[in-house]
Amino acid sequence: MKDQLPGIIGLYDNTFPLSLNFPVPELFRWRKILFDTRPKNERADFFNRDKEIEELKDILKHNDFAAVLGIRRIGKTSLVMVTLNEVKDEIIPLVINLGKIGSEKKLYPMETFSKLFLEGTSEIIKKYTFAGKISRLISNRLGVDPKDIIDLNWAKIKIKLRDFNTQDVNEIVRGLDEIADDNKKKLVIFLDEFQNIKRIKGFDIGSFLHDIYEWCKNTVLIVSGSFVGVTEEVLNQVEAEKPFFGRKFFKVYLERFNEDQSREFLIKGFEEEGIKIDEKIIEKAIKLFDGIPGWLALFGRTYTYSVKHSHNIEIKDIIKEAAKQVSKDFTNFLKISSSPTRYAEIILSISRLGGKGRLKEIADVMNSLYKEEIRESRLHDLLSTLVNYSFVKAEKRGIYSLPSDLPTRIGLIHASKMWLKKFR
Repeated sequence: MKDQLPGIIGLYDNTFPLSLNFPVPELFRWRKILFDTRPKNERADFFNRDKEIEELKDILKHNDFAAVLGIRRIGKTSLVMVTLNEVKDEIIPLVINLGKIGSEKKLYPMETFSKLFLEGTSEIIKKYTFAGKISRLISNRLGVDPKDIIDLNWAKIKIKLRDFNTQDVNEIVRGLDEIADDNKKKLVIFLDEFQNIKRIKGFDIGSFLHDIYEWCKNTVLIVSGSFVGVTEEVLNQVEAEKPFFGRKFFKVYLERFNEDQSREFLIKGFEEEGIKIDEKIIEKAIKLFDGIPGWLALFGRTYTYSVKHSHNIEIKDIIKEAAKQVSKDFTNFLKISSSPTRYAEIILSISRLGGKGRLKEIADVMNSLYKEEIRESRLHDLLSTLVNYSFVKAEKRGIYSLPSDLPTRIGLIHASKMWLKKFR
């Protein structure tokens, strides 16, 4: 990362002036705030997404299936969790985080999904006393004690999961649907990072969705995906194939904040912290982090902490921290891709063009830098994949560019350099 930071961040002042003069609260507020970088649960702490919350509520109200789409760190999980929290008295939530699926270059067995499914189901069993019969249903199917299901005793459960299939999952969801109906509630299944479902071998997602649609009248589904193109591709496949053919997901898109929204977010966040901040600092942050809520919250939290505890704060340190996260994300993508070296070369070639270029320009740079001929048709396919994974943007008139926020650009470039250094 060191070789990247001076050249790019040198365009900006490295040190923010510290602005003191903040009140010390008499009592801690044990709730999440705007500058908390973790997913939010309260609307008051989730900035400028009222429209999307109401949109998602409307989808749930009409028993439709929802897809929440947007790039990483844009607030998808927060949107779902805030919405579910506002209707918590009317629902039973079943949360399955597919982001926990590993980053190895392989397909994962059905038992990987089954484990995540049981983790979510166990939370329901623990929270709702009337869900006891679900633990008995699962334990009978697996041949283990119901207590092992509640406690998630994987030593006894894991080996049994090898025979657990899509029909077993469907049966349990039907049981949960009946329980929800008996208690005048709605079962909401939330599949986070849905694009990873294509990496589960043996799970029939079409059958799973069809079963919910046809037999679970009290159940709705929400999926979210960070790699928008990939997630939409999976959804399109599901919608076009039997047995789910003809049904659809209503899509809620989360966009970056514009400049005014970013400015308001930072001003309100610093006011909430009791800190006065120079307008020039806010303008720098708006330019560098380009409307990504996760980066703005990271900046606000880091800056706030430094001011309150009298530490010097350098902007390059905040950007490096954010860039490390992107570098890790892209490295994980390279590990599971079929053409990792080519993808790394593309990122560095676009960077060499100043962050933006046409197909032929990118091909010319690649052929010049790496002494290997690449056909434009092949390059187009590779770029399309990078676009689907949100690592490259497809602009008008056939132009491709790196994302506009500085942390993402630095992270992509760093990961690409390290990959080529290690594997070329």
